[in-house]
Amino acid sequence: MNQLQHSQQPTSKQYLGNIKLDFLDESEKVSIFNQQAKYLHSHLEYYEDFIDKLIVKFKSNPHSSASITALNAIVAASGASNCFILQNHQSTWGVKSQSDYTEIKAEDCEDVVIHSILPIINDEYIFNPAQFGIYSRYNDNQGASKVFIALPIKTVPKAEIMVVCGLVVSEYLTEVFGKIISSFYQASLLYKEVELLEASILDSLKFHYGFVSSSLYHKRFDLFSQRLKQMVMYFEPVLHIEPEDLFISGWEALARNPINHTAPSDLFTAAELWGSNFTVTLDKYFLDVACERYRHARESVQRRAGDVVPLSVNVYPESLMRMEYFETVRKIIKDKVISPRNLVLEISEKTDLPQFADGIRLKNPLQNFKKQLLEYVSKLKIRFAIDDFGVGYASVSRLAGLNPSHVKIDRELLYNHSSDIIIRFVHDLVGANNLNPAKVIVEGIDEKTPISLRSLREVGVSYIQGHLVGKPQPEVYRLSQDKYDDLRKRLLH
Repeated sequence: MNQLQHSQQPTSKQYLGNIKLDFLDESEKVSIFNQQAKYLHSHLEYYEDFIDKLIVKFKSNPHSSASITALNAIVAASGASNCFILQNHQSTWGVKSQSDYTEIKAEDCEDVVIHSILPIINDEYIFNPAQFGIYSRYNDNQGASKVFIALPIKTVPKAEIMVVCGLVVSEYLTEVFGKIISSFYQASLLYKEVELLEASILDSLKFHYGFVSSSLYHKRFDLFSQRLKQMVMYFEPVLHIEPEDLFISGWEALARNPINHTAPSDLFTAAELWGSNFTVTLDKYFLDVACERYRHARESVQRRAGDVVPLSVNVYPESLMRMEYFETVRKIIKDKVISPRNLVLEISEKTDLPQFADGIRLKNPLQNFKKQLLEYVSKLKIRFAIDDFGVGYASVSRLAGLNPSHVKIDRELLYNHSSDIIIRFVHDLVGANNLNPAKVIVEGIDEKTPISLRSLREVGVSYIQGHLVGKPQPEVYRLSQDKYDDLRKRLLH
């Protein structure tokens, strides 16, 4: 049965203790389970309030230095007396930075630093890959029992550790606590937006522990969705490089951060880390925005239907298996935002093909995936491309099995001493279908590419993409005369 259709549930009898499920409809089953079962609690639930406090304290007490703001927030949220960063310089540890809001200064707590902390700091101990962080108890000036923790921030040779002093003894002073404050501090060195700080904490917990609490999951999804809607769409040209027939043959839609115009790598990392709900949401949104933006962008350049060239939009393999993505593509075609002949979905090779369907491991994931692509081709008349060939999960069987209309060779292959052999092989492989051979596009061509345009033509390449042709821009355009002359010269010499 096609996975894009809803499968019927089996009606066989099932026994769970004294509960008998026999020909019950879904609502009755849900009712029974709601009465009998509760979810297993996550140990991370107990840290949710602490994460909220960190973010609130960071926002409410800004400092000229983001790292100091982060250290201040750690002190305020944890009730510590001091938080500072020790840096190793020429085998000697010294204070790099410390919190402002503190009962005692780092240089004033000599007993703790000199007698308790420094003697146990060594590369093999605190940077042990089998553990995260160390702790020890001590008595403060009033004789109260307190704890300090030391956490690795940077490894050797420029080692740094975070030390938090004056913590009250608690069962919650665990590795999780350490992961939260260390990821929070390190994110503060990269991001100014508190939403990205919070997202970084949650990503770290998900990465290290695999599961998080339900509320943290939904919080991360909300942050992800907000960030997604801030992105804009740029277009990068694909060039046909026949010297006597040089023209832009298509465009690739690329998501960009409007602040610095770079790819939002945090969104892609999060989508791959958190699973299908994130990847499908990302792919649906970018497909909608890309097609709509392309329709507006081409109005002043592609005035006639014959002028319109294909638009490529990236998609994760997982999304293509989901009904909601299929329906998004169907609606875009039905609403005539773009014609099916001008829509190419680029399947990333950086993630594996879906291995499960309805919770059951597939015997042949490639065959199952190909079956779903045929649904798109037969019902919606769109085309597919293999993106990033040469990296990740790229394989000859995957390339040959999917029969794409376009294959994009990753720029990393150009730095292989056998790049010409690989390019010829890909051409031979995709050209085996003589009736409809795939277009082979070499990506990432720029001034530093170790192979010339003329050499690419000599090994059979007809399409290229990269900054040598043009950088991604918010608008589509025609080649300027200067760019046309420069590219043609490179092809002939």
